[in-house]
Amino acid sequence: MFNDAIVYDRYGPPAAVLTLKRLPLAPLAGGRVRVRMRYAPVNPSDLIPVTGAYRHRTRLPAVAGYEGLGEVVAAPYGSRLTAGQRVLPLRGGGTWQRFIDLDETWLVPVPPAVDDLLAARGYINPLTAMLMLKRWPVAGKHLVLTAASSSCASLLGQWALAMGARSVSGIIRSPQHRARLEQAGIYPILDTDRALMEKVSQHSDLVFDAVGGELANTLLSVLPASSTLISYGLLSGRPLTQTRGSATVRKFHLREALPTLSVAAWRAAFDEIWQRLPVT
Repeated sequence: MFNDAIVYDRYGPPAAVLTLKRLPLAPLAGGRVRVRMRYAPVNPSDLIPVTGAYRHRTRLPAVAGYEGLGEVVAAPYGSRLTAGQRVLPLRGGGTWQRFIDLDETWLVPVPPAVDDLLAARGYINPLTAMLMLKRWPVAGKHLVLTAASSSCASLLGQWALAMGARSVSGIIRSPQHRARLEQAGIYPILDTDRALMEKVSQHSDLVFDAVGGELANTLLSVLPASSTLISYGLLSGRPLTQTRGSATVRKFHLREALPTLSVAAWRAAFDEIWQRLPVT
């Protein structure tokens, strides 16, 4: 048998270095589960390693892709998984391939109520949002989100309100996102309205920032000392440089959080994600 995979053996622009290759499919090793991929989305986090940004922890050649949905083809005797069962094939090889062999420990079964396309995006953004909300509780607090129209921020806002946040304000670049945020209960603020942005930030308890750069620096300059800004992305391509503010600054990166999760905590996080995803 053969396995089709999107591979890179050098770093560079994804369009230039990613290639589709047909590779021999090795026999399934004992204790491993073989999964046939159904869907694998494309996220910025999938492409960044291809450019060489994480070359210190990437071994070439490598298969691209971090998340997706597949179905079990073969599982070892006594496994909790069965052939044909839908799973998220996580924390193993790259997901941009037809077949992937993994340790069963981190495979995540997908409930029947969650459709394929939703499940295929059920890892990076949902788990990032869920773990941040667990680490920084939001009940009774006023929140500000940057890049509020993004997938991760949208989940953060909706789930925060469901978890008891008093208010959620979302900073956006385009007015076309205003109605969608309002429908979700999030107060939209255009990033060009600096006066309103600063006024709301002065009364916020938590800021979840995915932008960095000038926007994050502006917020830090007006946040109260009791507030916390959580930096979980740098969509601007520029880091935080503001040092005059008195608010606490924390950083979150999913890759760094994963090693701290026990198997039980990993499974519990997805149990909650599956309950919340279909209604967001």
